[in-house]
Amino acid sequence: MFRQGELRRQLEATERELANQKWVFERFLESPAWRMTYPVRWLAQQARRFVASGSGRAREARARQGEASMNGGPGEGTGSEQILKPSLAAPDLRLSPRRLPEEEGGPSAIKELLTTAYRANLNNFLSAEIPLRLPHSDSPEVSIILILFNRAELTLQCLRSIADHGFDRLEVIIVDNASTDETAHLLSLIDGAVIIRNTENRHFVLGVNQAARDTRGEFLLLLNNDAQLLPGALRSALNTIRQDPAIGAVGGRLIMLDWSLQEAGSIVWRDGSCLGYGRGDDPFAPAYMFRRDVDYCSAAFLLTPRATWQRLGGFDEAFKPAYYEDSDYCARLWEQGFRVVYDPNAMILHYEFGASNLPSAIDLQIAHQKLFESRHQKWLSNHHPPDPDTILPARMKKDRNKRILFIEDRVPHPWLGSGFPRARNILLSLVRQGLFVTFYPLMHLAESWDCVYSDMPNEIEFMIGYGPALLESFFRYRYGYYDIVFVSRPHNMKILRPILSSHRDWFRNTTVIYDAEALFAGRELTLRNLDGNPVSQQEAEKILKGEVELARVAHTVISVSDSERNEFEKHGIKNVHVVGHSVSPVITSRTFRDREGFLFVGAVHEEVSPNGDSIIWFLEKIFPRIQAKLGHAIRLTIAGVNTSERVRQLAGGAVRITGQVRDLTPLYDSARVFIAPTRYSAGIPQKVHDAAARGVPIVATPLLASQLGWRDGSPLLVAGDAETFAEKCVQLHTDEALWYRLRESAVERIRVDCSPELFEERLRLALASVHSPPRRGRVAR
Repeated sequence: MFRQGELRRQLEATERELANQKWVFERFLESPAWRMTYPVRWLAQQARRFVASGSGRAREARARQGEASMNGGPGEGTGSEQILKPSLAAPDLRLSPRRLPEEEGGPSAIKELLTTAYRANLNNFLSAEIPLRLPHSDSPEVSIILILFNRAELTLQCLRSIADHGFDRLEVIIVDNASTDETAHLLSLIDGAVIIRNTENRHFVLGVNQAARDTRGEFLLLLNNDAQLLPGALRSALNTIRQDPAIGAVGGRLIMLDWSLQEAGSIVWRDGSCLGYGRGDDPFAPAYMFRRDVDYCSAAFLLTPRATWQRLGGFDEAFKPAYYEDSDYCARLWEQGFRVVYDPNAMILHYEFGASNLPSAIDLQIAHQKLFESRHQKWLSNHHPPDPDTILPARMKKDRNKRILFIEDRVPHPWLGSGFPRARNILLSLVRQGLFVTFYPLMHLAESWDCVYSDMPNEIEFMIGYGPALLESFFRYRYGYYDIVFVSRPHNMKILRPILSSHRDWFRNTTVIYDAEALFAGRELTLRNLDGNPVSQQEAEKILKGEVELARVAHTVISVSDSERNEFEKHGIKNVHVVGHSVSPVITSRTFRDREGFLFVGAVHEEVSPNGDSIIWFLEKIFPRIQAKLGHAIRLTIAGVNTSERVRQLAGGAVRITGQVRDLTPLYDSARVFIAPTRYSAGIPQKVHDAAARGVPIVATPLLASQLGWRDGSPLLVAGDAETFAEKCVQLHTDEALWYRLRESAVERIRVDCSPELFEERLRLALASVHSPPRRGRVAR
């Protein structure tokens, strides 16, 4: 029955995921950030327990947890912020009065606890009299600028994070603004830094400009002395800023001592007030894990090219002693045609307010906000007004391109197969076309952020961990935000369709695109025939119509092949576009005689599946015939996860089962013949396109040949029964002239059928086929 087929597909997906989880979990534990930040996370956890049993102020803070808050008074050198605390579970934000830093009971208690530990650490360091050596290069790539006034215990933590960072092409410029604590003693034990000692406190703005004049690095890193570099922060920021000469500054993800977020880039409102995006939230929440252009980033960690700094004249000293100097610098960058980029992988642990020594901080912020507003009126005129309902669009600078929500099973890593390589290529194309993409996976997976972005663009927002249960809530809080909802695969459309029907007003200005990926009903019908349980024409039509009906709620339908487009159109579905695969030929120089054996690619999670059925059929009925002709030493490689006991029993000594393979290149490079003995499936076979593109000639079944639109003899060999399949495998393995002829013709078909340019153009036309109405109504959060 069709329902049985659906359950079988779900079981296949679940087993496939279980096979991947061991690898994912190991990568998660191997993540440098996870390992290196464990001590801080542990200490913050202990501190929170301490706070939980503490004062009434702490209990009041807990009672206020989850409320939105507007917070002012950032530390000297960190700009001016009005902070709105978002909640991902229920982001119904409201403006509330400013709070001074000392009013924050919980974080203050954590600071007190950690400050005690830091001071003990400082005392031990000073008593030991063992110098701390900082990296120092004669040709530095980066000049780190630190401005000090007291708080030696915080400065030591900052300097140690630099020393331990593993980046050698540095110079560190330290300005001591006449500190009166142990700072002088501390600096006497620092080797490798350039130290400038002022006789008076020149504060942050003048101190940074003073230090910058003595730098030699290609880039300047403004770093607060109460900040600590977490693993990979500087290298990531450098990689980001080098990607585009138009990037004028890169800021990072600032994390407070209680392991909550301080800032993931900042918003400048139309009136010149500022918002640290995400303050108080989980710093690893999806909304803060993707790279984007922002209005400004805090000078607690700000990387900028030295030439650009000099061109702009550094910080504007009208903002001395501090506050709004970083907002002003970033605004001037934008006005000069540069970009300011938030890099989530530049992760900083920030004490916050530890660099501040100004008693009139609030008055200074108010005065400097007015100055900032007067100097940048034209730039500010296109900004959003200060309103919690506009936080989401305001979090990205120049958020004028179309926004698309992409709904799929899971993050489409290319090594997963099963249509995910195509999904990944769609994502890459969407990013190249300038769309902002939020990717919503409906499967719950334990996947580290390092793994998520290992082969995905950093500009995509991945809503990991939300799943189907939160999809309706997600639309509720973001309705009006997306121009396009792009949903792939029929089972995901089944989840979305009730939401579309129940909340039509949410999608009034949204185009819905259904990417069928494949007509799975055809696969079920073929399987029924193979099992000797064929269905009547009437029942087959009913099954197929049931799947096609899912597409009626969509404005546009995307199919993978002309034959499946015809099925949709035959059932009255209009505006159907074909978007197949994007594959480029990559042929190595290895010749026919340098290769040997047969290659099968595909995960086998159970026997009753397309891959399981095909390889079992091959091992039982075909491979023995091949061995009879070519000898028992001939090799077969099965690449992909295999959990089938039956496959292992049939394999024998001549068969190698590799398990999961991240890079198939060596296998393609050594195999002489690629086999595709699939007897039931849907869509078009990516594995055949990939093999052809790698220059490995193919023997396939009539089903796959018809899905591809390819014919027997050119560009592949086709066989439908075991005896003929074996004969053609032997023929292709032994006939060198035939091998080269099929190889060349298959590569040419890849160039014609699967060119990335054709793929991108067809996708572009599908996206443009329905005119999106202008965004109206409530702007999403």
